[in-house]
Amino acid sequence: MTRRRAHRALPTWRQPTMLAGAAVLAGAALGMGGSTLALWQDQAGFSVSARSGYEYFAAGAPGQTQPATNGTVKFTVGAEHAAELQSERQTAIPLETESISQGNKGLRYTITEPDWGDHFFGAATTTLFQVPSAQECTVEGAPDSSRAQSSTPVSADYSDTEDPVVETWCLVATIEDLPDEGTYSNSVTAKAEDPAGTSVEATDTWNAEVTSSMDPEDEPNHVITFEYETFRPTN
Repeated sequence: MTRRRAHRALPTWRQPTMLAGAAVLAGAALGMGGSTLALWQDQAGFSVSARSGYEYFAAGAPGQTQPATNGTVKFTVGAEHAAELQSERQTAIPLETESISQGNKGLRYTITEPDWGDHFFGAATTTLFQVPSAQECTVEGAPDSSRAQSSTPVSADYSDTEDPVVETWCLVATIEDLPDEGTYSNSVTAKAEDPAGTSVEATDTWNAEVTSSMDPEDEPNHVITFEYETFRPTN
């Protein structure tokens, strides 16, 4: 009777590491030169290390983060958020980051806000700050101004964890008056004499609310940029 050896599936984080090792051995066996091997590592090294858990950074909406490409993740604020800003005159947008850096390498990142332009977000006051959780991303919890838009979630102390450090940020936008809306008022006074020569005068006043003609669908895409890097211990 032929016995078959059972194969145990490797954890998701570790499978690519073995694939990378196999590829390197295959390249060496085929006579791959040093420069060619270095080129292969440059092209494939980031994605392999990111998936293996040695180095990983992702950002985006909570539960929908996207892994970094060349050290950068971009999150778009656009028409959908502008529609809420128009109807509610305020919006709170939670953002999430996930960070892993194994060994004696720390990880830090910065967040850069875009030029908000001159549409809904351009007319609003925006504040970006860190919060303990997505549930605590509220308009009421916003500070008076944006806090430092950088973080070091992973220190350079040795680590072999495969669990990401999760951090949450909150973008709050509030708006009072749009550029093309406001209150209009006017009055007119008329004077005349009646047939008996008596002077008469009448005044009429009216008011109106001028609503905005701006359309949230015309809101341009605004890109919030997350950039990360790893670093070694200073001592």
